[in-house]
Amino acid sequence: MLNGYMRRSVLSCLCLLLSFNLTLAQESKVRFSSLVLTQEKSGWRVDSPSGADSRSLHHGDLLTTIDGTSAEKMGPLGVLAAVIASMDVPVQLTVQRGIHSVKVNLGASHKPDSAWKIGATQRYVTSSEKAPDFTLQTLNNVSTSLSAQRGKWVLIGFWATWCGPCQREEGVLEKLARTYPQQLKVLALAVNDSSEKLNAFSAKFHPSYTILNAGRIAGQPAISYGIAFPTGPALIPVTVLVRPDGSVAYAQAGYYAGSPLEREVVDLITAR
Repeated sequence: MLNGYMRRSVLSCLCLLLSFNLTLAQESKVRFSSLVLTQEKSGWRVDSPSGADSRSLHHGDLLTTIDGTSAEKMGPLGVLAAVIASMDVPVQLTVQRGIHSVKVNLGASHKPDSAWKIGATQRYVTSSEKAPDFTLQTLNNVSTSLSAQRGKWVLIGFWATWCGPCQREEGVLEKLARTYPQQLKVLALAVNDSSEKLNAFSAKFHPSYTILNAGRIAGQPAISYGIAFPTGPALIPVTVLVRPDGSVAYAQAGYYAGSPLEREVVDLITAR
C-alpha cells in the first residue's frame, strides 16, 4: 500500500510524464523539397534526410531567427510562408550550428537587395499554432467550415484542376479520404478555378474528399495559410494536416514522388 505522500509523488510524476509526452506529441513539421523542419521549444530544427541541404542549411541546424523574428514564436504556417517566399527572394535566417551562430540567406540569390520582410506578411499569415478558420461552399453550395470539423483530423489541400503536380497529389488525397474516413476529413480547397471545371472534375472522378471553392490564390484563405501574398510568390499544391484540437501538425509545399505526405499523415492519425 502507498501512503498519501507516496501516492501524491507518483501522481505528480505521472502528470509530468504525461505533460512531457503531450508536448512531444504537439511538435509540428514543415516540408519543402529536401528541406524538412521540425519544431522544437527553442526554434525549428533542420531534419533533412541527407547531409548538407541544397538551400544553404545543414542537417541539424537550429533556426533561431527568421528575418530578425524569434523562430520559436513562429508557428508552422509562418515558417512555411518564409520557405515559399525564398523561391523568389532571399530570406534572412540565424541558425545555431553546433556551438556557432551563423547567418544564412535562404533561397534565391538573384535579388540580394529585396529580401523578404516578415513584418510585411505577419498581417496576413498566422504565427499561431492554430490553423486559421474558414467557411467555404461545397460544389453543392453547402457551407463548410474548418471549425466544424473540430475533434477529427483534417487534411487541407490547396490545389487546382489546372495544376499538374496537384493532380498527381490528388491520388494521395483520394486514398487517404477513402482509407481513413473515421479518423480523417479531407478538404480540397480549389484556388483560381471555375465552378464549371470543378463540377466537371467531380463528375468524372467522384472523389471521396470534399471539394471547396477557395477563390483567388492571392486571397483568403490561401494568404492566411502562407501559400501566397498580395504581392510576391505563390505555390500549390500546399497541404496542411490539422489536429483534432485545431493546431497544425504538418505542412507540405509541393508534391513529391514516393508520397511523404501519405506517410506523414498515416503515421500521425494512426499513432496510439
